[in-house]
Amino acid sequence: MLSGIVVLCSVAAMSAQTSRQAAEDAVRSDVHGSSGITCADCHAGQRTETAPPRTDVARLCARCHSDPAYMRRFDPQVRVDQFAQYLTSVHGEQMRKGETRVATCSDCHGAHGITRVRDSRSPVAPANVAQTCARCHGDAKRMGAFGRNETPVADWSASVHATALLKRGDASAPTCSTCHGSHGARPPGVTEIANVCSQCHVREADLFRASPKKSIFESIGQAECLVCHGNHKIERPSDAWISIKGDAVCAVCHDEQVKGASTIIAVHQGLEGLSNAVASADRTLTRAERAGMLVEDGRFSLREARDHLIDARVTVHAFAEAPFTAVVSEGVAAAKRAEQTGDQALRELQYRRRGLTIALVVIVGFLAALWLKIRSLPTPD
Repeated sequence: MLSGIVVLCSVAAMSAQTSRQAAEDAVRSDVHGSSGITCADCHAGQRTETAPPRTDVARLCARCHSDPAYMRRFDPQVRVDQFAQYLTSVHGEQMRKGETRVATCSDCHGAHGITRVRDSRSPVAPANVAQTCARCHGDAKRMGAFGRNETPVADWSASVHATALLKRGDASAPTCSTCHGSHGARPPGVTEIANVCSQCHVREADLFRASPKKSIFESIGQAECLVCHGNHKIERPSDAWISIKGDAVCAVCHDEQVKGASTIIAVHQGLEGLSNAVASADRTLTRAERAGMLVEDGRFSLREARDHLIDARVTVHAFAEAPFTAVVSEGVAAAKRAEQTGDQALRELQYRRRGLTIALVVIVGFLAALWLKIRSLPTPD
């Protein structure tokens, strides 16, 4: 019995020693160790292999990270309000009540082996934030305890934002912390949604705020952008959304009898007409280019038309015909100029081919006549 206890104690001691050694190795090269901070700076008054209580972690980190004079020694631009923000977050509020299943500093940044936030290896670097949040917010059991679902990260991963960030490497594309905040993270309320989205989508937000939809959505308590686009699983918008038929987004609230139907139909037709004009011009210019014709002016006009198409899709957020129809008209005109350039190049190509054919016939006729003339000459004796 005694020997068994001795063995267990020995195993525990070896495990603790191994754990301590691993922590020391990790700290030695991390942001703290490289700045001369030692184990005792965080673990003073306790055994270094013993983690502080979860409810104390944020306050422990704040001893340094909330001290402007101290932090200036390492980075004069570093923020020192992280702890104050954390206390206002859902995580911080719950932690202050003694709820330890919510996130604290070490859950997101790690405890040992911490890297700088701007380091691509950091768990809070833009490309890694979603997976860091998913450790809790993708856990059905953990989220169920708080009456929340575990789908946000999976939904975001299927969104146009995730595609931009993870596949195209666009570091400006939004991830969890972009919309919810980091240290002060909490879900945005109904009245805050548009302000969150407008940080990136400035023109769309300005158009919407001046539109008739703004007051309507406010009166019925709708969260503006989310009504049409959703929140986490945001898809790339499609022109097909704007219609009063089928499963179009507009058709959710509008039909032919509801006010605004004529505007929806006009916008749908405008987008369809401009999109078709751009596609037709592109086909014509491509045919001319493949035949060896130069159509730079046409390509310039086509780029202008495409810019107008993008602008028209943005102008949809005005929910009115006035600014939209002007943009579409300019786009269609540019597309027509592009197609005319392509048509002119193809006509010139046909003219050249006819000229070449006539010239070839003349040359062949001349050669044939010359041959006959030679044949008719007397043969010398």
